[in-house]
Amino acid sequence: FSAGWDLGAAAAGEDFEADYGEGGFGGFCELPGRHKPVVCAVNGMAVGGGFEIAMAAEFVVAADHARFFLPETGLGIIPDAGVIRLPRMLPPVVANEVLYGGRRLDASEAERWGLVNKVVPAADLEEAAMELAGRIASAAPLAVEAVMAIDRATRHLPLGEAFGHLRSGDLEAYERMLGSEDAEEGPRAFAEKRNPYWQGA
Repeated sequence: FSAGWDLGAAAAGEDFEADYGEGGFGGFCELPGRHKPVVCAVNGMAVGGGFEIAMAAEFVVAADHARFFLPETGLGIIPDAGVIRLPRMLPPVVANEVLYGGRRLDASEAERWGLVNKVVPAADLEEAAMELAGRIASAAPLAVEAVMAIDRATRHLPLGEAFGHLRSGDLEAYERMLGSEDAEEGPRAFAEKRNPYWQGA
């Protein structure tokens, strides 16, 4: 899948660059304002930055031979995005072992801990990822965007505050969805027993 930073280049004297610019490693790991969900298909080793890319995706499908690990502390550096994301995704003691000790997770472990949606044979990986992406793509785009925006804005809040923020009128994506033609089209299509036609407006 991805081995992350090129250690061979580093050993040859290439300077370590901690700031990868907008988006972080791979142009993707630090883009909290994305409006579209990403489906990641992990085929093989997701190491270092490769694992961080998988963490940044909303959905992950993995081949049964996939492996996930962060070797950085054993190399004298840290997994920047991993330090931020992994403790929010795993129980503390598991995250600690991966971050501090470089514990390797196989595909089934990653699925058990909720890092992966589904594990499939390698031959079925592309089909499984495309099937999942197709289900998401068939949903109303403004509704999907609203879900992402609400999740980002409220996940860290206590329930009462989260619902208050939702109803405050301050979440643009939510308000845009509520006033959209698509919000009328969905119930109308259901009543007429037909597939909806989403305009994204």
